[in-house]
Amino acid sequence: MKKYGIYALFLIILVGDLIGEATGIKWMDYAFKPLIIPWIALFFYLNSENVNRPVKKLLYLALLFSWIGDINLMFPHVNEIFFKAGLGSFLMAQIIYINLFLKTITLSGKRAFLKKQPFWFIAYVAYGLFFYILLFESLDMVLKIAVLIYTVALLGMSAMALNRFGNGNPLSFTYVFAGSLLFVASDSMIAINKFVFAIPFEGLLIMGTYISAQYLIMRGILKQYQKE
Repeated sequence: MKKYGIYALFLIILVGDLIGEATGIKWMDYAFKPLIIPWIALFFYLNSENVNRPVKKLLYLALLFSWIGDINLMFPHVNEIFFKAGLGSFLMAQIIYINLFLKTITLSGKRAFLKKQPFWFIAYVAYGLFFYILLFESLDMVLKIAVLIYTVALLGMSAMALNRFGNGNPLSFTYVFAGSLLFVASDSMIAINKFVFAIPFEGLLIMGTYISAQYLIMRGILKQYQKE
């Protein structure tokens, strides 16, 4: 019953936020969006008894900075500083996720996937160049630098998720890597919608991919340490 209760709570938060995004009802967005990351952290806490302590600390830190980023990105219409603060918070989250994924590889005692097949970096470099060129003319000088740094960190996070291939539970890799790709998709849509052109149903698409990304990464880390 306890298990069903926590999933019911997540469903309420998820549906509430997505309805708010789809309909433009701001109070729903303000009420439910700040609850997404705390729910993910709570679920992790309740199921992480087998997770290595340093891994726990890194995941909690990544979620904390993601939560701060979520709060800031609720108010870019008030002042542009909130967008930049949100970008900075998510930059920290991506750097922590990079370290988290590397830590799980180190603890597995196996060789990192990209050391064996580094050519996979080419796909990330190609996407990063395409994405940055697409945004470049729409950015001021500060954002040109900030978006470049964030793009490197975001794609680095996904590359390190790929780097976990063959380093533990296959489902753990699948969840984390899928989550990383959804994170890239969500953040790409935020930037394109803000600086290039309006994306239809942008709120629904951005939040849908973002929530899925954070959830899958968290569940993937749990899978890494799940007892058979």
